[in-house]
Amino acid sequence: MKLKFGLSLFFVLIFSCCQAGFSTEYVVHNYDHNYAVTLKKSTDSIAQLKKQIGAFAKNKDYGTAIIHSKKLLKQAQFLADSNHISNAYWRQGYYFKIIDQLDSAYYYLDRSFTINLKLMDSIGAGDRLLDMANIQKSLGDYNGGMITATEGLQYLEGSQEIESVSGLYQTISVCQKELGNYQEALRWSNKIFSLLNQHPSSDISTENMYAMRTTRANILALLGEFKPSFGILDSIAKNTQANNQEQYSRAICNMGHYKWMENKSNPDSESLLLNSLQIRQELNTVSGLISSNVHLAEYYFNSNPPKALAYAQEAMTNSKKLNNSVAILESLDLILPLKKALGQDVSEEAIFYSNVQNKLEKTKQAVRSIYAASKYDNDTLEKKNLLLLAQVAIKEKQKILALSAALFFLALIGFVIYFKNQQKKKEQLETAYKTELRLSKKLHDELGNDIFYLMTQVQKDSPEKPASKDLLILQGLDSIYKRVRDISKEFTAINTGENFGKEFFALLNSYSSTKTKLITKELDPNFWDDISAKAKIEVYRVLQELLVNMKKHSQASLVAITCTKSKKQVTIKYKDNGVGFSLKENYSGNGLKNVENRMRDLKGNINFESKPNEGVTATITFAI
Repeated sequence: MKLKFGLSLFFVLIFSCCQAGFSTEYVVHNYDHNYAVTLKKSTDSIAQLKKQIGAFAKNKDYGTAIIHSKKLLKQAQFLADSNHISNAYWRQGYYFKIIDQLDSAYYYLDRSFTINLKLMDSIGAGDRLLDMANIQKSLGDYNGGMITATEGLQYLEGSQEIESVSGLYQTISVCQKELGNYQEALRWSNKIFSLLNQHPSSDISTENMYAMRTTRANILALLGEFKPSFGILDSIAKNTQANNQEQYSRAICNMGHYKWMENKSNPDSESLLLNSLQIRQELNTVSGLISSNVHLAEYYFNSNPPKALAYAQEAMTNSKKLNNSVAILESLDLILPLKKALGQDVSEEAIFYSNVQNKLEKTKQAVRSIYAASKYDNDTLEKKNLLLLAQVAIKEKQKILALSAALFFLALIGFVIYFKNQQKKKEQLETAYKTELRLSKKLHDELGNDIFYLMTQVQKDSPEKPASKDLLILQGLDSIYKRVRDISKEFTAINTGENFGKEFFALLNSYSSTKTKLITKELDPNFWDDISAKAKIEVYRVLQELLVNMKKHSQASLVAITCTKSKKQVTIKYKDNGVGFSLKENYSGNGLKNVENRMRDLKGNINFESKPNEGVTATITFAI
């Protein structure tokens, strides 16, 4: 009964509308018109929001710029406009980076990157990865920065985006430099200038060009090639003295520092460093002031400790202004030994050092978590896209049977390959997660008690002499540092793919220095092809252990490493001319049990030959 009444009422209403002169066409037209008006208003609102955001940013009101960027995101989401959504995420990431909230910055840049992937915007994706890599570099996560920058090259290398590609090269070069891999850093710097020579008309900003040239000068100086380094810095100084005081102060600051490195009694070093500091004080460039004060603290470290301490403390004050944890730790690395040398209490600085380091590590961990989650989500997106392609292929089958059949089978094969790859990636992700848990537990178990004990020593009243207490604290800090360093080495990932040979060669070269010359021969590119990933990892770790022990204990001036391979076996021979050791007396102290256990797991052998003052010979063998 109710249904009949409802239907009757419906027809009456329709009839009434028709009688009144309204038509369905009018209703539809009116709806379309209203929607178009709303859409135009929304589009106008986006343009207005962008202008407002730009104005706030120009006035350095970054907090308000972030708030309006969030409004922009909501408006873009209402329009379902992916380009504007990506732009809104990028703006938030950009402004969070400026105010040094780097974990938030990384998150929003990653969201922008994901949208660019959906849009198949390879240039936008590459640019966002460059931004993300630079954040990791700022946090001191140099390995992570290199990984992200290298991923960015997959989207941009070979394109006409010369500034972005050179920026990725620059990021990798800086990360390699900070890791102490100076030759590798120079190789990436060479790639920058080779690229620019190939594209002489490319539009590279002046500031970026100065940055890349300065980095190159820094690398050359660290390699001991002071003359070409000074040539670059002197050229920058001459070009900027009249019209770019910020760049000029940076150039003369670096020149003063490296002249001091070359010759501790160089009379020009002090005047260059002090001149740079004066300019930066006038400009009030906080980051520049940090650099000048750090270099002056290093300059006066031995000759005038009180003056050095004053400069180091000024560097820390400015680092706090920027909330720059890496710079704070760098300043404290100078303050702690200087205050100790002057007989001053360091307990407050020691606790502060630990707190800053923990904060920095938490931020790094947050960034790593964002990267891991994003990687998984993007892989899932790719899987969905592949399934969609398969469905399209099935529909085409109904039109042209022969062609659709071929497409279907190709899609099926592709899906199988992709699924297997996805399973492998998922397993890798799970392994990474378990590794992080294991690392977290290791840090808690091995460092937690030490830090608590150290803090207790700092806080308690002790009848001991202050000097004894200070020594106890510093010894505790040194122990914690060594534990952290060892844990870091243990968990550093090793690339066992086609680039393993380069990574292996880089490992050996990283232990060559002015004090210790390491001789080795670059291997055939195919040397590692038929060797398992497990064997590569174990061999890498064994040689790393041997080289670390060499660096710590051997006092060797010469190290030789040779690698040979037969059809069934690989032989690696390590030999140094150091002080040697007694196998019975120093067995555990030199980590020999550890390397023997690794070779035992590999079903291989390592044999040691050594006597006091007669060097060390280690022969590694394992089956292919």
